[in-house]
Amino acid sequence: MNPELTADALVQLVHRYYPAGLLVDEPQYKASEEVQRLRTLLRVHETPSPTWEAFIPQLRHEFPDCSLWDTTVPLLDPCYSVRVSLPGFKTGDPRYDCVVCLLSQLSPVYALYASHTDRNAPREEGYWLRLPPFPPEFQSHEARLAALIESTFGFTRLPNDVLLTPVPDLVPQTANFVLGEARLIDCLFTPYRW
Repeated sequence: MNPELTADALVQLVHRYYPAGLLVDEPQYKASEEVQRLRTLLRVHETPSPTWEAFIPQLRHEFPDCSLWDTTVPLLDPCYSVRVSLPGFKTGDPRYDCVVCLLSQLSPVYALYASHTDRNAPREEGYWLRLPPFPPEFQSHEARLAALIESTFGFTRLPNDVLLTPVPDLVPQTANFVLGEARLIDCLFTPYRW
């Protein structure tokens, strides 16, 4: 892996955008140099990049039988995100299975996870999220999405151990976390995964 994309290097990077040892509701948090740097970056990405805007039609072409949902939240999370359903999903269906792509705006890295919702199933079976390895029915989507992201953006996919690296002294600006809960996936992308 590129030395700039190791867990240690990425932990150092996110410390440039989130103040250490502060909760989001503390006045010093919002006034910090780190949050000002993050807000500047988010304003730059408020209008999606041309590459991201071209990527969505590529996804529609590559996954014609799938529902796409660009879930990017400008000015809140430092990532682009899109949900690509498994084939056959129709709005209103009780079951919604998809692969979610997260592309960081802080570093040229990305993550994928599988998301399952079935409103007809018992709660413990009806909702889950999975980092790799994905269940078999998600793996074709996973491979095609990874190839498309890498060929379009040139980003590197982060392995689970890096994504789940604790960053105990940081709290992402949109998270309702206490110190000790954050991981790299929360800081590089978003703490909200569904």
